[in-house]
Amino acid sequence: MRYIVALLVLWTTLVHAQPTMEYELSLVGMNMDYKEHDENGVLLDSEKSQNMSDMMGAEMAYRYFLDSSTLIQLQYLGVEGTTEYIGAYLDSHQPYGSVVGISNNEIRDIALYYDKKKMNLSYVLMSGIGVGYRYWYRELSATQAEFYRWYSLRAHIGFEYNINPVTIALLAEYQYGLFPTMTASDVSGKFKLGAADVMKFSLPVTYSLNSSFSLKFSYVYEIQKIKRSNTVYGSDGVPLVEPDSRANNQYLKIGFVFKY
Repeated sequence: MRYIVALLVLWTTLVHAQPTMEYELSLVGMNMDYKEHDENGVLLDSEKSQNMSDMMGAEMAYRYFLDSSTLIQLQYLGVEGTTEYIGAYLDSHQPYGSVVGISNNEIRDIALYYDKKKMNLSYVLMSGIGVGYRYWYRELSATQAEFYRWYSLRAHIGFEYNINPVTIALLAEYQYGLFPTMTASDVSGKFKLGAADVMKFSLPVTYSLNSSFSLKFSYVYEIQKIKRSNTVYGSDGVPLVEPDSRANNQYLKIGFVFKY
């Protein structure tokens, strides 16, 4: 009988123990609005999604709680799809709008964070630092494709407010790009970008069904700025640069969180 009691006590302890690990999986829709400008602010080319379903993908996250206020999390985002391209062929010397078509895009983002939470009476303050890697593949045509990639140092801060069973959070993150480069399919040299920085604002809403399972909805607004590159010479000796650019990206995410 005492063994049964001991097992019941152990089971109760495990059931009511705070989860130490958490998995998240979300379906992601992305809207891209990207523009390149020359040194005088003249628009050179643009990429734009018509709606969220044009670029789709998934996001996965794994979180390990060191204690009730400290965690390590690993995140992966993968999105791909089509955008409307308006611009000109590289080194064609033609004006903006001389080429209009559909381009293919692939975006991958991987990040590792160390986060802290501070409990207050009415809300939870969150902050964290991390490192990441991002790449973006643009296939503008059968003969012209570009591949951007960089590492980054990341820092974020925010807060969450709980109205059981709903938790609402607001997060702001800055990503400082390291060693940003771009390569083009028809250019042998590598463009060293002046900078590749990102500001991201997230509004996640979590609905807890029980202590182990939750539904999660998120809206993310992202500003990506890339600065003018060094000069690279094409096969014909013509000097080429990757110009300044800015992307205003939006994401909608819906998924679930599983804790144990």
